[in-house]
Amino acid sequence: MYWEEDNQDSPNKTDDKIVDISFKVNCTKISADHACDLFKAVIKRFPKIDKIDNLAIHSVHGAESGAGWERPETEIYLSKRTRFCIRAPLDFADEFYNLDGETLKVGKYEMKLSKPSIKKLVITDTLFCRSVVVENNKNENEFLADVNSSLKSMDIKVKKMLCGKEHIIKIENEKLIGKTLLITDLEKKDSIKIQQLGIGIGKLYGCGIFLPHKSIAPVAISKSSE
Repeated sequence: MYWEEDNQDSPNKTDDKIVDISFKVNCTKISADHACDLFKAVIKRFPKIDKIDNLAIHSVHGAESGAGWERPETEIYLSKRTRFCIRAPLDFADEFYNLDGETLKVGKYEMKLSKPSIKKLVITDTLFCRSVVVENNKNENEFLADVNSSLKSMDIKVKKMLCGKEHIIKIENEKLIGKTLLITDLEKKDSIKIQQLGIGIGKLYGCGIFLPHKSIAPVAISKSSE
């Protein structure tokens, strides 16, 4: 854990250069380890997608285990509310809108996309990523140090970070080791920059993509006062 208290605030403005292009998904289930297959499906439709700066392909997420039901390890069951998103420069939104009504072949599964919409990035002081992949990840301290180095190269000074569960993302002839990461107490401009640029490698495989998260500051303050 990396934790530094600071009460300063900086009211910074942002722009909409990078957005999420979101699609409704018509698909009942998908492989739990679908990052590589999803990338292949998208790049087949857009062969030059890997040449676009600051582009990321969100993984698809479904129902979690709960209420006595255990989610299968090999497949993810999707609901009618499931969305598929591509984070990209706004200038490419019209191009990706052409996926409306198309069916992506994701491994052995077919995922039909419809009702595209543009979602602006949200200014928030707390961000969460399901999988951050960096070079040095042998332990928590090395991982956080590497992440902090990446942030400094983006001219971002973080105050609080917390990494969590480790998991493997399979890609072509390789395995990426990722960890969950929560960053909080961010300034507005830094929050947007992290969402726009991501952290680490593998953004085309769902890694390094940050989303708004409920702040844990009240919890941290409560624990520190006990």
